[in-house]
Amino acid sequence: MNDALLLSRYKLITFLACRRRFQLRYLAEAAWPAAPLAVADEARLGLGQQFHQLVQRHFLGLKIEPATIDDRTLRGWWLTFERFLPQLPHGRALPELTLTIPIGQHLLHGRFDLLIIGETDGRAFAHLYDWKTGRQPDETTLRHDWQTRLYLAMLAEGGQALWGEGQTPLLPEQISLTYWYVTAPTKPHTFVYSPAWHKQNWTEIRAIVAQIEAQPNTGGVWPLTEDRAQCRVCAYQALCGRQEVDTPALSATEVAVSLLAGEADEETDDLLALPLEPALP
Repeated sequence: MNDALLLSRYKLITFLACRRRFQLRYLAEAAWPAAPLAVADEARLGLGQQFHQLVQRHFLGLKIEPATIDDRTLRGWWLTFERFLPQLPHGRALPELTLTIPIGQHLLHGRFDLLIIGETDGRAFAHLYDWKTGRQPDETTLRHDWQTRLYLAMLAEGGQALWGEGQTPLLPEQISLTYWYVTAPTKPHTFVYSPAWHKQNWTEIRAIVAQIEAQPNTGGVWPLTEDRAQCRVCAYQALCGRQEVDTPALSATEVAVSLLAGEADEETDDLLALPLEPALP
């Protein structure tokens, strides 16, 4: 294909799940009527976004008064954050930072909840922090999550630009990522990157992007997934003739719940595009 794409974590996940879904959502931008989120699910998504806004304000140096937070759940999350925030390294704090780096003819895109950059013993370091309001998965699941792999790889490939001209490349072993869950505030998960892990991640990311580039951009139909269970949570079932899969399709509410479980604090545009509002870019 010839058109440059802005590739985020969810776009890579979508391509791996079903190439036809990727084509319909991100290239054709095919609209599909989607039921609105249930009130409880919409409220949960909103609370996750508000929590991230509070944390962003905190790292911008703005005072947060818990008494002014009307929602009891949100206020509890904030008090937990204040009490159990992990010890942060000394450095420059960059909340809600967006990083975009080239890969082939496309661009990789990620938004970091907090990035701290600095120097220790004369060596540069970069430490990512990601705040979560959902259930905490096990460490193995987090390690293999595309957010972990993509964000660490992006920093290893393009992080030196954050220091400006003349900075030597940021080595993988100088990069770390910590997940902090409000539901398990005393048990953050920290991953220290390594050259071997980066080689594996970057090789696989480049291979996926190469597969995207190899797809025809002439209006033909891209291949449908062989995993028909993916169709249960896909808004394009009817367009692909797969609305009669062996297992019944989930309702819009069930799809929303499955997506929001543990992911209410993800990037809003990507989250809402999966799969309830396929018309969004």
